[in-house]
Amino acid sequence: MAGVHRLTPGTSKPTVNVIPHFTSFRIRLALFFSGLWLVCASGLQANPHAESHTVYRFGVFPYLSPTRIEQAYAPLAAAFGELLGRPLRLGTAKDPDTFRTRVLRGDFAIALVPPFAVVPLVDHGGYVPLARQPSSPARIVVLINSSLKQTDGLRGKTLGLPPTRSPASVIIRIDLDKQGLLAGTDFQARYFPSTPACLHNLLVNRVDACVTGSGAGLRSFERKMGVKLRTLYRTEPFPHMLLVTRPGLPPDESDKLRHFILSLEESVAGRDLLRHTGPDSRFVPYHSADYDAIRRYLK
Repeated sequence: MAGVHRLTPGTSKPTVNVIPHFTSFRIRLALFFSGLWLVCASGLQANPHAESHTVYRFGVFPYLSPTRIEQAYAPLAAAFGELLGRPLRLGTAKDPDTFRTRVLRGDFAIALVPPFAVVPLVDHGGYVPLARQPSSPARIVVLINSSLKQTDGLRGKTLGLPPTRSPASVIIRIDLDKQGLLAGTDFQARYFPSTPACLHNLLVNRVDACVTGSGAGLRSFERKMGVKLRTLYRTEPFPHMLLVTRPGLPPDESDKLRHFILSLEESVAGRDLLRHTGPDSRFVPYHSADYDAIRRYLK
């Protein structure tokens, strides 16, 4: 009978930490997110037989702690297993580097990957796109009465960010780098395990501004806490994470998964699965041109 095996949480817990100075951050970032995925994709071939013929793995990029990934994605993994008629294990990795290696090695039949991995994986690695999370901007927000009026005012201030390699964190830092604002030199930057954690620190004046990628999450926070937030800076909209299947997976299975994912909003049970993964979470069809915004960030 199809089912899902529980994800074993790692021993380390997300921590708040201050990020050091980075010279030429945009260049280093482009090399990491594009070059390393691309080099690995050309040197490593996903192995369709890397696991049992009867068991698949669903890998989720480690943008949350292992415990939170299990809470968010175990129901969806179970639904995938039922759909395909086979046991399906939910998995992640201790860090983005290890996750990248596991994806390229073919450990995961299905994977939720970050937007910066889409071009090398899909365009060059033979991975099959299923559906993506909608495009939206990343933004820097402040309290409504903050004295900050523009990004240059962040000099000498503390900016709170989501985990270091989350899309919102990466793209905001690239934009600030282009504006001549370097973390560790022009402003202090602190990572938090989640946007709500950052916003709570904003309320008690431990940070001066917060980076977020979710407008819906901001509205929910404002209602819950009875506060008003103001957008200090907004990036261009960019596509978020993408569900893919590895090379060699039977096309009919990829088709089943794609149809299932894109129809989740049409049923109560499907909408409940989406709610587990995040506020107002949904998936839309993949089109290559959607990732042109990501390609521009990597130039």
